[in-house]
Amino acid sequence: MLMKKLLSLSMICSLLVFGTVACGTSNSTSAAGQSDSQQPVTISFVNWATAEESTKQKTLDTIAEFEKQNPNIKVKNVPIPVSDILNQLTIMNSAGNAPDIAQVDNASAISLASMGALSPTDNLLSQQFMSDMDKASYELGVLNNQHYAVPWAGQPMGLWYNKKLMQAAGLDPNNPPKTMDELNKDMDIAKQKLPKSVVMLQVDTTIRTIGLEQEWPLMESYGAIKDGKVNAGQMGSYAEWLRGIIQKGYTLPGKKFGEFRPLAAQNNLLFGIDEPCFKGIVQSMDKTLTDDKFNQTWAVTKLPDGTSKSQCIPGNHNLVIFKASKSQAAVAKFAEFLAGSDFALKNYVLPTGYVPVVKSASQRFPQQFTDPSLKSFAETVAPTEVRAPWGPDYSKYATDVMTSMQEVITTTKPIPDILKTLQTKLQSYK
Repeated sequence: MLMKKLLSLSMICSLLVFGTVACGTSNSTSAAGQSDSQQPVTISFVNWATAEESTKQKTLDTIAEFEKQNPNIKVKNVPIPVSDILNQLTIMNSAGNAPDIAQVDNASAISLASMGALSPTDNLLSQQFMSDMDKASYELGVLNNQHYAVPWAGQPMGLWYNKKLMQAAGLDPNNPPKTMDELNKDMDIAKQKLPKSVVMLQVDTTIRTIGLEQEWPLMESYGAIKDGKVNAGQMGSYAEWLRGIIQKGYTLPGKKFGEFRPLAAQNNLLFGIDEPCFKGIVQSMDKTLTDDKFNQTWAVTKLPDGTSKSQCIPGNHNLVIFKASKSQAAVAKFAEFLAGSDFALKNYVLPTGYVPVVKSASQRFPQQFTDPSLKSFAETVAPTEVRAPWGPDYSKYATDVMTSMQEVITTTKPIPDILKTLQTKLQSYK
């Protein structure tokens, strides 16, 4: 009873806070349930891009340009911090107050689709956009053979490396580690030669879904991933490695991976597991870092190989269209503009450092694709993308795994005991 009251209260609060957000204000709806794009409509857009200073103005400028090019469509912007997006969207949808469109990650897209909150996108998007879209990115948003997520900005995970620090440590800056053995060897050498302020490796060990996704390729490299799922029974080597790098002081425990970026801007990070936006964010923290200076210091490659080939879980930014929207034709048009228009690519996607999700971007903006990090992400890192076990229970699943990893790094409890408990929990998931 108490839980029902709390849920009801949350829904009421959502209605009060987001009451002006709901479902657009379409004046005309077609037989297919889509708004007549010639009629004036207002669509609501929930996103975290305008909740963050590094992307706020670029996003607002892109929205303004869309409205300029489409004077019959107005966009009501609703900024929500990234950590609150899924929870708020769930509450809003349950309260009958869903927005028209929202920015989400892959895991949240599948969770919302599992709730029945979203519209499939195949029949909403234009054939021109569909043929230009990167198919691998689009397939990440599939549930039960239906697509529910429109890719907006590619965010594969790669291995960033500081060439100047590598050189200072006596390592070859033109030969970054290609395997976990090479990475471990390079960290051992660098730890002895670089200042104590330098962190060897950026690893997110927080109890979050994104924490699991950042550690996923490292788990895989030690043989702890089987058939696309965490295999606790084979996780001993990885857990020992994780405990070891904490004990050696190679990384900082309990930190979100974004908290390592200021260290990178201060030249105090050797290797980083991060997304393309790493470049833009580090540059925003150090205004003296022009593209040339950044590229003299930093480069990126795919994550190291382990027991099999390198793989990464992408943190792509996606757009989802809510089933409750009465303006779906206008919403789809807005989604296509954000992901594929010249203006959005030139003023938001590429300057922020994201990998475009439309194939024609490299022909339309060839100069930007001469950037070495973007080129590496597009050609070397993106092909290593794989799906995590996204689904309705994914958040609980990730919490169980990362809670166990917290035990590994914060206690002296025997690792086999920690993993035995984790294996029991994981058996409850299909």
